Amino acid sequence: MHRRTAARRVSRKAQPLVERLDARVVLSSAVGLPTVQPSYPTDPQFGLQWGLNNRSDVDVDAPEAWRTTAGSSSTIVAVLDSGIDLNNPEFRGRLWINPTASRRGRAVHGWNFVAGSGDVQDDYGHGTHVAGVLGAAANDGRGIVGVDRNARIMVLKVLDSRGGGTPEVAAAALIFAVDNGAKVVNASWATDTYSQTLYDAVAYADARGVVVVTAAGNEASDDDLRPVYPAAFDLPNILVVTAVDSSGNLADFANYGATTVDVAAPGVGIYSTFASRSRYATLSGTSMAVPFATGVVSLVAGLHPDWSAERLVEHVKATARPLASLTGRTTTGGLVSAAGAVGVAGSGPNGDVYVAGSQASPRRIAARGLRPAVARGLRGAAVAPVWRATPASHLVGMRAAGAS
Repeated sequence: MHRRTAARRVSRKAQPLVERLDARVVLSSAVGLPTVQPSYPTDPQFGLQWGLNNRSDVDVDAPEAWRTTAGSSSTIVAVLDSGIDLNNPEFRGRLWINPTASRRGRAVHGWNFVAGSGDVQDDYGHGTHVAGVLGAAANDGRGIVGVDRNARIMVLKVLDSRGGGTPEVAAAALIFAVDNGAKVVNASWATDTYSQTLYDAVAYADARGVVVVTAAGNEASDDDLRPVYPAAFDLPNILVVTAVDSSGNLADFANYGATTVDVAAPGVGIYSTFASRSRYATLSGTSMAVPFATGVVSLVAGLHPDWSAERLVEHVKATARPLASLTGRTTTGGLVSAAGAVGVAGSGPNGDVYVAGSQASPRRIAARGLRPAVARGLRGAAVAPVWRATPASHLVGMRAAGAS
């Protein structure tokens, strides 16, 4: 299986389980709505994170949400990827610690399902980038901030140094995540090939209330016609994410699907942590969009730890904000919204004000192998493929090379 993670290095300097009250409501004015002042972090490179806060307001409204919640340390989010750069200070105090593992021994912060060890150090880079978007430390005087700054990140390495792996490896990691308390799973990859083993693992997660957030893929194709997995699994705990740019347009590389893709999130020119000397890089792809949505699910899970996986998924879908470019391209036609999901008002891309749960009169109500999704047609260095698709049962990725 080859994984799609729309990951491309551009430049370091660039930048009916849901109750009625969960419906997304778009209103023409803010009168009578529970609005809050944004809560801005002090991290020096926050200004490069347009996906969190953008002048055009095509973002996930994170600062507005943070006035209500910045997440809960009791929420565990598993990142199934290439590992995490354990030496990056952005993850200091942010990682899950296995209560049954010895400090010298095994599975302290997760597990390496490639090597069969407790060494989850990232030797590829993609996992570190995804984890930074999701949960980099806040107000620590350095770098960036994640969507959920308090949830604990469980590191499950399913990709080797060349992006290789199998559906069986991913399935084993998913079961580990469920059995060790994860509430949300970030799966920034996709495969064209159906795997019963992987399906069974996602179903296992569903039965135990665990949400799986996954990528739509980066082939600019219709997932309704060319399904990818786990996105195409007909299970209620899956949230499928595509990517938009800072102007609110569906990314030119992003897959879509009127019946198979749920929401969009920022996925073009995303600045985050990276396993390199510089420790940061700008990448693009649906892989980068997924952790924005994962972070929103995690924020809601922290507020409502008793909610089922299906209820969490449907709530995040119902509170997405409409974007014209997504009409007929996703099931919701919307951009995931942290503010909407936690129940406060935020401004939409066309100046509308929206809030989850309002009873005011609405103007509109919206109820083959894993591979990295690699972006195309962006400014900056060309994306260089460092692996080719081998058998469909293997994970394949694309490494972003260089910077402009």
